[in-house]
Amino acid sequence: MKSEKIRIEEATAKLFLNLYNARFSTNFVVDYLGDTPDVVCIDRANNNVLNLEISLIEDLPGDVKYVLGRGSKPTSPTTGTTAVSFTDDVVEQLRKSLEKKLLSSYGANTALVLRQVSPLWEPREWSTVADEFKVKVFAGSENNFGAGVWIICTDNSIRPASDTLFCLSSPVE
Repeated sequence: MKSEKIRIEEATAKLFLNLYNARFSTNFVVDYLGDTPDVVCIDRANNNVLNLEISLIEDLPGDVKYVLGRGSKPTSPTTGTTAVSFTDDVVEQLRKSLEKKLLSSYGANTALVLRQVSPLWEPREWSTVADEFKVKVFAGSENNFGAGVWIICTDNSIRPASDTLFCLSSPVE
């Protein structure tokens, strides 16, 4: 039986690949689940390999536990309530998570896939911080995830709302 962590990574990989394949006209499928990287994918048409390192984005520490029914909704240190500030809470959580992930170089064929726990933030919000992250967070580490850094988020500008990809750091050419 697969662990909960493995099931989440596999489901996230499949969701990512559906979006990624549609965007780039590729045919990647999950080849096997590992540890580092979390998921190895292959495009059977040309045998290209795409490795995925997967992480969940929490608005606040403890959000994953809350979503999984294992804890109470976290309180924002910014608002003092369960309401969350995108710039003060979410962006800082993402910055901390990325800084840890960027300590290691995963190479040219690896993408970092970040899946939101909250459906609130969409490409419009992420685009407001992308340039700052490129300068302050990714500086000197752009190649650590050569296949890019991607956020799976909800696009609420269309009806019905649907999952979409936001590219936080472009793949290295």
